[in-house]
Amino acid sequence: MNLICPANQPAENKTAYPPQTAGRLMIANVPVVTPDYSLQKIEELLLAKIKDFETVNYIYVIRQNGKLAGVISIKDILRQPKNKLAGAVMARATIVAHPHTDQERVAYLALKNNIKAIPVVDKEEIFLGVVPSDTILKIAYEEADEDILRLGGVKKLSLAGRGADDIIKLSPGTLLKHRLPWLLLGLLGGLLAAKIIGLFAETLETNLILASFIPMITYMGGATLAQTQAFLIRDLAVDPGLKFGQYFLKQLTVILLIGLIAAALFFAVGFFFLPGLAIVEILAAALFAAISSSIVTGLIVPYVFYSLKMDPANASGPVATIIQDIMGVTLYFMIASWLL
Repeated sequence: MNLICPANQPAENKTAYPPQTAGRLMIANVPVVTPDYSLQKIEELLLAKIKDFETVNYIYVIRQNGKLAGVISIKDILRQPKNKLAGAVMARATIVAHPHTDQERVAYLALKNNIKAIPVVDKEEIFLGVVPSDTILKIAYEEADEDILRLGGVKKLSLAGRGADDIIKLSPGTLLKHRLPWLLLGLLGGLLAAKIIGLFAETLETNLILASFIPMITYMGGATLAQTQAFLIRDLAVDPGLKFGQYFLKQLTVILLIGLIAAALFFAVGFFFLPGLAIVEILAAALFAAISSSIVTGLIVPYVFYSLKMDPANASGPVATIIQDIMGVTLYFMIASWLL
């Protein structure tokens, strides 16, 4: 018997397997022997053919029908009696991957079982190749990096197949083209908000104090929007299959409670410091309305962009902000006109 050299084995067409699977990542240039081969001969032929192999962490033992029987580590080759046969020394190959096994699962198997390489077999247990240690370490690094970023809500939503911008790779011109239109849309929205305020000029003229609280109303709505949107983008990054209906109801409950508490606190303080109960009631009601309306801009707008596979970081921020400002100002003056 001779050490089976990879050049004598049929080449496996790795491109037939999907990317990021064991079949695409495996190598075939590894030492393979049959169970009746002695450790002495294995050692001699390893030394003679060492340059032919991409990795020699393990020697793989296969039967005559090509099925994987077991593995032998280099340590066993060196410390076991040389006259022993491979079949007597080998450890049974219980940890294996299949060609379509996801790369993350391959890395998990290697790290959990403290092995340097994972053999790949087909459904009939025919030995195809090995995912080597350097590939496993690379997978582990990439998956850990991806998971950490996702948990932090920083990772681009391309994790879920979304079209997000890669800031490092894209040119300034491309980034400008992606971001500027949304900001210009926000500018137009600002003009619309100013026009809406102008429609209530009579109300402002008779109650000038209302104008001084416009920044507060728009800020509280915008701050709640930003907070809610940040939670949504983070949670979508962590769980792309997020049940939006259930999530929406939970966030709605929280936002309504925030609005009620903020309005009640403002009413309690404003009662002592602002002129007239009507002004306090208007401001408290408008504050509640502005915060409550952020459920639309903080959840629905970014989720729509997410569903359309658009990058929420580029689009939903400016769009949601100007929608929130318009809604906040409109609700504020509608309430003022109604209560005065």
